[in-house]
Amino acid sequence: MGNAQSLTRPTGALDSFVAELGSDVVYERSLGSARFLKTVRCRHKNGYLVVKIFVKPDPGLSLRKYHRRFKIDRDALADIPNVYTYQTFVETEKAGYLVRQWVASSLYDRISTRPFLSPIEKKWLAFQLITALRDARNRKVSHGDLKTSNILITSWNWLYLSDFAPHKPALLPLDDPADFSFFFDTSGRRTCYIAPERFYSTEGNPELARKREKDKDRDGESKREGKVTEAMDCFSAGCVLAELFLEGAPLFTLSQLFKYREGELNVDAQLGAIDDDGVKSLIKQMIAIDPAERPTFDSLLHSARGTVFPGTFYSFLHNYVATVNELSSSSPFNFSNPVHGTNTVTTPISGVPSATKGGTVTGANIGATLATAGAGDIFSEPLPSDSDHRMERIWSDYESVEPYLLFPSAEPEVDDAAEPVQIEYANPSTGILGRPLQDIFPVELDIPNRESSLLKGVGSGRRAALEDGPALILLALITANIRTCSLPSSKRKALDVFLALAPHLTDEAKLDRMVPYIVELLNDDSPSVRSAAVRTLLQILMMVTVITPSNASIFPEYIIPALGNLIRDPEVSVRCMYAQCVVALADTAVRYLEMGQALRAHGAYNTGAGLGVGVSEGPDLDEAHFEVSYDASMQDLQTAIQEHLTALLVDPSHVVKRAVLHNISALCIFLGRQRTNDVLLSHMITYLNDRDWLLRYAFFDCIVDVAACAGGRSLEEYILPLMIQALSDVEETVVAKVLSSLTSLCELGLFQKMKIWELMSATLGFLYHPNIWIRQGAAAFLAAAAKHLPPSDVWCILYPSLKYFLRSEIRDVDERSLLMAMKPPLSRQIFDAALQWAMKSDKAPFWRTHRSTKSDSPRESLAAVRSAGVPRSRSEEDDAQLAKLQQLGMTSSDEAKLMAMKDYILKLARSVSSFAARVSFEAESETLKTTSTVELQRLSVTPQTIFLKSPASEGTTRTSRLLPTHRTMSDFGLRTPVAGTPRSNRTVSADHGSSPAPFEDLRRRLAMINSSAASLAVSPSAREPRSPTLPIPDLQQTQSLLPTPLDANVSDVPHVPDRPSSPSESVTSSTFRGATQFLHMGVDGGKAAPAVGSSRANAIGLLDAHATLRGDVSPERSGRSSPVSLAGTLRGTDKGYVPSLAPISSYDGNDPGISNMLEHLYLDNNRDLQNDFGPAVHEGPIRRRNAGRHSYLPRDGNSNRKLEANLLAHLASHSDTVTGLAISPDHMFFVSASDDKTLKVWDTARLERNITSKARHTYSQHHAKVKAVCTVEGTHCFVSAAEDGSIHVVRVHVSAAGQGGSSLPKYGKLQVVREHRLDQAGEYATCLAHYTSDTSSNLIYATTSSVITILDLRTMRILQTMENPRHFGPITCICLDRKRTWIICGTTSGVLCLWDLRFGIMIKSWKAGAALQGRPAPVYQCLVHPTKGKGRWILVAIGTDVSGVDSESNRSKLTSLVEVWDIEKTSLVETFATRDVSNPSDPVEEPKEVPGDDAEMSPAAAIAALVQARQEQGSGIFDYVAPRRRQSLNLAMSARDHSPPSPPSFDVRAMLVGIELGGHGTVHRSAMADGDAQSSKSGARGYMVTGSEDQRLRYWDFGKPERSTLLSGPELDVEKPTYSQARSASGATVYVETWNTSSHASISNRPPQRLSLINQNQQNLLKHHQDTITALASLESPFRGMIISGDRSGVLKVWRIEGPEST
Repeated sequence: MGNAQSLTRPTGALDSFVAELGSDVVYERSLGSARFLKTVRCRHKNGYLVVKIFVKPDPGLSLRKYHRRFKIDRDALADIPNVYTYQTFVETEKAGYLVRQWVASSLYDRISTRPFLSPIEKKWLAFQLITALRDARNRKVSHGDLKTSNILITSWNWLYLSDFAPHKPALLPLDDPADFSFFFDTSGRRTCYIAPERFYSTEGNPELARKREKDKDRDGESKREGKVTEAMDCFSAGCVLAELFLEGAPLFTLSQLFKYREGELNVDAQLGAIDDDGVKSLIKQMIAIDPAERPTFDSLLHSARGTVFPGTFYSFLHNYVATVNELSSSSPFNFSNPVHGTNTVTTPISGVPSATKGGTVTGANIGATLATAGAGDIFSEPLPSDSDHRMERIWSDYESVEPYLLFPSAEPEVDDAAEPVQIEYANPSTGILGRPLQDIFPVELDIPNRESSLLKGVGSGRRAALEDGPALILLALITANIRTCSLPSSKRKALDVFLALAPHLTDEAKLDRMVPYIVELLNDDSPSVRSAAVRTLLQILMMVTVITPSNASIFPEYIIPALGNLIRDPEVSVRCMYAQCVVALADTAVRYLEMGQALRAHGAYNTGAGLGVGVSEGPDLDEAHFEVSYDASMQDLQTAIQEHLTALLVDPSHVVKRAVLHNISALCIFLGRQRTNDVLLSHMITYLNDRDWLLRYAFFDCIVDVAACAGGRSLEEYILPLMIQALSDVEETVVAKVLSSLTSLCELGLFQKMKIWELMSATLGFLYHPNIWIRQGAAAFLAAAAKHLPPSDVWCILYPSLKYFLRSEIRDVDERSLLMAMKPPLSRQIFDAALQWAMKSDKAPFWRTHRSTKSDSPRESLAAVRSAGVPRSRSEEDDAQLAKLQQLGMTSSDEAKLMAMKDYILKLARSVSSFAARVSFEAESETLKTTSTVELQRLSVTPQTIFLKSPASEGTTRTSRLLPTHRTMSDFGLRTPVAGTPRSNRTVSADHGSSPAPFEDLRRRLAMINSSAASLAVSPSAREPRSPTLPIPDLQQTQSLLPTPLDANVSDVPHVPDRPSSPSESVTSSTFRGATQFLHMGVDGGKAAPAVGSSRANAIGLLDAHATLRGDVSPERSGRSSPVSLAGTLRGTDKGYVPSLAPISSYDGNDPGISNMLEHLYLDNNRDLQNDFGPAVHEGPIRRRNAGRHSYLPRDGNSNRKLEANLLAHLASHSDTVTGLAISPDHMFFVSASDDKTLKVWDTARLERNITSKARHTYSQHHAKVKAVCTVEGTHCFVSAAEDGSIHVVRVHVSAAGQGGSSLPKYGKLQVVREHRLDQAGEYATCLAHYTSDTSSNLIYATTSSVITILDLRTMRILQTMENPRHFGPITCICLDRKRTWIICGTTSGVLCLWDLRFGIMIKSWKAGAALQGRPAPVYQCLVHPTKGKGRWILVAIGTDVSGVDSESNRSKLTSLVEVWDIEKTSLVETFATRDVSNPSDPVEEPKEVPGDDAEMSPAAAIAALVQARQEQGSGIFDYVAPRRRQSLNLAMSARDHSPPSPPSFDVRAMLVGIELGGHGTVHRSAMADGDAQSSKSGARGYMVTGSEDQRLRYWDFGKPERSTLLSGPELDVEKPTYSQARSASGATVYVETWNTSSHASISNRPPQRLSLINQNQQNLLKHHQDTITALASLESPFRGMIISGDRSGVLKVWRIEGPEST
């Protein structure tokens, strides 16, 4: 790497060199045109790399000495925070490579990048540079090539000194500039910052020249004698600082440096552009020609402290920023070098956000850490926790940081002539910063250990710094990290720090450096961040008192458009926050406009205001750009804010409306009188009809300010009548506020005298009101009115009527005198009773004789109140009601008070009745969310009768359903489903707290339907514009009339030509009652059927398919063959499906919701459109005429005879484990699934006649083990799931037998109608369940990834996804509620989880079985108890602890087989167990009610519990063996040791439950029958059949446990167990199966004969299962009481359960 210059290689060949670094490093582009080291940028999976390539001139050249030098330097510089060296060095045969991370910006780039560096930032960078050079020099490392392009700058202005050059020559020839160009002029700018003494001349040093020639001839290297000294680096650093402070102008070129070396160039003129004398002096010292005159870096830092660099840099800021950037995570990048075996080295990357400290790097697979330092970063996924940790650190430390942000010196005096334009508008305590107790401004800060006051410690009234200080450096650190924070809390903390920093920043820095980042947060995903950003943005803008010309238009051009999205924000809290800030927005915008006008008046716009620099652009451009009148600007500002205000005034949320009304007076002033009347008042009036009394209260709270601004005419004509009407509001708090507002308006003198008399007559009666607030309000208004009336009117007109309400005379009509002299009010009890009387009988004479509302004069008006008078006549009802009031304590004086308030009570009664009717009406509308039927009569809507067409009447139009086109369903959208319809996806409401605006829209729609034509009486021409159908002559015309794409709005329906009128030969048809019964929706059906007309003309309309076919771009997962057309199954998305064009009903409206409802109804009533799943199938077996009832248990319940199981069929077609059984709804066939990758369909009719062991069909389309199967409810279809993640829905084509059952059913081919596949690799469904609803056919499946999914089989859309905690283990079984409201899933760790299907939330989780003792055991099956618990008890088949059962001492203990849990109380209520005892009379342990132990909700707790359980079990041979494998290991070890094998496990692997064996109550799936209802009607006790790993079939009788029996098992012919039960005082029950070990031992000790043993084993081979029973199902055809069982060997057995006397 010396004077033998590198071979010049074209840039295009550099990618071949990069390829040597490994396949994960990809060449991207070349950086610069250097010849010595080719610099390229490469791409790696972890970020961008900078690779510098030295092309070897000779492959034999070794670079090991340079490698050692790089390693030594890197180790020495590892802990310097401002140094960033090469990460690794790689040498190959072709080249040497220097690799480091790519950083987006260098100092050369940063100088010319906006925002331009301020003086404090330049000093900060200079301080970091000198500090880095000092630290490197202390470690005896020199740089050698210091220039602006070798200094890296991050986005938070942290400096990294990079590209150290020990490989470049220390000395250069003075007479040969080619060496300088080759080694140092990499940019081609000819700038030269090399110290003058590094250039030597041949004449001055002949020995050095001769030495150079010898070195050149010896080894081809160009390493010059000498070393780079500290003085040389100091000169280069001075040149870099000069370029920094000269705004990018280079100090020396090569020729200028030569002149400067000879003393021919003076740089004082260039340095004179630097304003700071201290910086200028510092640079002059550093670039002294004599190296001895240059100071060391230590002395530079010492002398510049307090003069050039603030002391804060030394004492705090540098160390703090360095520690904030340090990360504790380890490096994710590891490298290995197979070429030379380079040792691992440590890479110092401190300070780079996504870099790590202490990472290892080597050379074959080059990686680098990700740099988020510059604007050129393209990575959108930074390390998520780093920025959050930094923000948390800054936020928590801010109280300690803030003292360092203040300048110690006093504020300098500023000359008035040079001072910027500054305008003060109001006192900060009451003006711009608002009212602290009511407004959100000033914002209270949430910073630890710091007062919440915004201006704490800043100074009295000062809201900005006069010059930039250290706070600007801290601001850069925060803004660089706030964009990459992932936690909303971190962003909110950053906003708090923004506010705390604002007083320490200049106004220009606030607007240019801080506001853009806050505006960016207005679009954050978190509502809390958006709310905080709005508040912080307005607070920052309010604190600005001085603006620059470039920021004069910040509001209309930047702030207001950025806030525009908030008025449509889906979150109420965000809109509410913006509504509270609208007033501050308007005031601040006006203030900025006035400051801009002041700048224009001072001529500030003539100095390059548009460019932000001091260069004039000429008067013509300035005038054209800025000469906009103040009035025009104000008009535009009012219009922009008015648009936002209008949207907020009509917001659906009451909270937002109330927030707008707060401090409305400032908005009235801003908008002016005209806009106040047109915008504010017109919308505010509508609030009085709202049923939220808080909104009405807020209206009257602000109406005084609005009325004062709106003017007298608006007050008298609009506002005052509404206030008088509101005096009878149903909420007394509102009435009190109305009186208070009237008092304020009267005090302002806004009422005329006649209006005051009218108001007095309306308020006098309130002096008797039982509410003290209303009485005080009325007294205050009367006192205020008396002050504005002449004394003669007060004492001659007002007082004669007022004195009847007083106990004594008063001297002055003021509030205090009235309150002291008022008579006692009417009691609340009498007042409420009178109100109820007025509500019930307002036509009674007592209430009918109220006075007229209009009087001829003020005196008559008040006299009418005083003597409201006894009614002229009373009815008997009036006397009875008055007698009731007297019984409540009403005296004659109270009656007079009642008469005085009669007018008010009557109005209040009407208001209460009207309000109650409206509330009940809206409450009924709310039921639309949950109920399926709506009584349209309550909505005042007349139902419209609509007829559905019969499928038979379609005729030839059926062939037009499929069109030969390849367009997807996204091309058809005439009747697209809207949000909220059953066919659309579930959508999240934008505002859950909004008013019932959707229901108002529903009423409008219903009203439109009501007004539409619905009978023959309407002429056809009146219905033509609404007709959606038209005749289509041919197929080409049909294709041309296809509608717009699906993503268009519903309102964008293409225009359709008018439908021709019906022909004259219309005939009257009968009523189709079945089709219209659902459309009446609760209306009385006793009316006569309407006469309707039908037309013989063919009309074709456009109709969506029953399921929407999605294209390849659909974001939703769907099956390959879903949905399907009428012609069969579609095998791809290339075949489009065109919906039917035939009209399905007589509805001619355009409402998409009604159209979708009619389509669903049509599809439900016409099965020919559901050929996918086949016709509906009868639930339950079809009974034949000659089928007699077999004998089962006696009905009297007194017999203890037990059932027996007779083997009907032994089916051995499967070759591997039977994993599931599914019975068709009509018991015509059943399906078995197996691990041999097949499913088999078995005909149940062949179990009676023509018995065969061959299956009717074998389905082998799964190419993996089939793990689950279930049937589709009500159809001849089944669903299967395999290990490869596939789920298939298969239809079995079967026709019923002939008359009388004389022939067998006929089976067609199997047809796949739906397919679905799980996306995640290795994930598959472990259990399935199906149920149908009114709108969907839902399949529930649980996967090995602990995910529960609900899939609609009609549309193949995923309706809901619930993620079970993964640390609970894979889901093994699910149990569905009979009402489909909840589901329980069991896992491999023995945890049961209860999920609410309605809301998709997990309610609780608890441990069952052995998991309660800390020994995880799987849950094999879970079913709802058929007879007990009212659907809240579940039976759980759990795994047992095999090691405990195997021990001899534990055999006599109870071993739980099945547990019964009460999910409501989470307690164990029943247990089914077994035991081995030598004495059967031994008592059973008393059971205890065991509460469920909550499962560990965190993965760490679950792992800790598992480890503890493993440790407690010891270190035996089986401790870490799966329980299901221990039995086989036991058998193997016993065979090896010739010892008797241990007993098998009792784990129940399959079970079925029912109500009555052999009856219709048998339940083979928990969700398919309502067991409680059936059992209560029939008196059945219920039963359970279990199949376990010990090859036994057990029958458990819930009502009579002693009738329980062993149906099948290896020891059935030898012995049978006994069954009993035990109860505890707490109600817990245990059902016990007891085996007699003594009898079993005596039998086993008897030596068996060889022949008899062979015969016995041959008989048992077919009699019972030889392996673990894995599946059970109940079958009711051809015989009642049949059970199907399957085992692990693939054998299926069909049993017939009979009583002992049956044959």
